[in-house]
Amino acid sequence: MDDQPNDELIRDLYATFGLAYYQSECLHRGLCIALAYLGLPQADFLTSPRVEELLAQSFSLTLGEVAEKLEGILPAQWNTEIRKAVEIRNVLAHHFWFDRAHLMHNTNSIRLLIAELHSYANTFDKLDVQISEWSKVKEKQKHLGISDEALEDNLIKILAGEDKKPLPDKRTVRELEKKLRKKQRLIRVWEPALKDGRRSLIFELADGTLWQLSDVGLGQTHFKEVGQDWKEHQRIKPHLHADIVPRPKSSAPWDYEFMLANGVVLWVKPGRRKRSYAWGLRIPS
Repeated sequence: MDDQPNDELIRDLYATFGLAYYQSECLHRGLCIALAYLGLPQADFLTSPRVEELLAQSFSLTLGEVAEKLEGILPAQWNTEIRKAVEIRNVLAHHFWFDRAHLMHNTNSIRLLIAELHSYANTFDKLDVQISEWSKVKEKQKHLGISDEALEDNLIKILAGEDKKPLPDKRTVRELEKKLRKKQRLIRVWEPALKDGRRSLIFELADGTLWQLSDVGLGQTHFKEVGQDWKEHQRIKPHLHADIVPRPKSSAPWDYEFMLANGVVLWVKPGRRKRSYAWGLRIPS
């Protein structure tokens, strides 16, 4: 009977499992952030809703999915380790307790399980540190103008409960991706005045959703409804309604076209000044 595990040892087993799974989540998030960072254009071409969109897309992926997307980008020597980490994570999520249930009644066996879980936690933690310190991510972070101090400040705000609203969930992300792949009816283009005096283009689709221009076509906007003082853009209005591809083919950020009614093309190109874009209408003769 001396070999029977006591409550403290059982609690230690559960706690170590929690630690291992937590470290796998840290690795998962780190890989998602790396994927999102590396998918961003240079800072001059960014909009905050577009950053949120890419982060939400990355976070909607499973550990295996994000690892697969990064396989051709990560240093080659890391790929085997990441694949092994995915296998371990799947064991923890789906098989660990069932496959080892027969070992739960023996003190020595439980100690071996705890040691096994510690090794898993260390594996995840080591890879997470490698990803967070990866020079390619650090360089991208620098180019985007994101300092370590800003990240630390943001983390403090999150821990204090001051974080902004959460990113869209997986279902919402998938619905958005599906929508942007299909033609949508553009019914109005609005020209709201911004706080700094500039004017923007806000696109209204037939389903009532509002969108703004981004580096890849229509992107999400923080506007949720049409403002009372908004005016339709008079140059574009005569060429609507139109069935457009929200994310048209593009060879470079902020370089694409929307086909409006009567063969009119709304073109978008990078502006001459930083953090600006130009647009115009090409009307057939």
